Amino acid sequence: MGLKKFALQNLMEERFNRSYTKLSRAIGVDVAHVYRVLAKNNTPGIKFFNGIIKWCTDNQLDYREYIFLPEPLTIGNGITKIK
Repeated sequence: MGLKKFALQNLMEERFNRSYTKLSRAIGVDVAHVYRVLAKNNTPGIKFFNGIIKWCTDNQLDYREYIFLPEPLTIGNGITKIK
């Protein structure tokens, strides 16, 4: 999984008044972790991704606007593997 950081920053500006604290409460992770992911290029963990998915689902938003999933890679013999 990967994070579309720019899109999540826009969401934070629009829905959470540019507040790391409000976003962190909404997705259930520590505010310092949200800051490090968005401002310092730290890698988000599964709890971060699950929080975004749950919040988006509860608010009728498509979480795929903020998270991208790896696309399967098809090898010549028809077997599909994840990149």
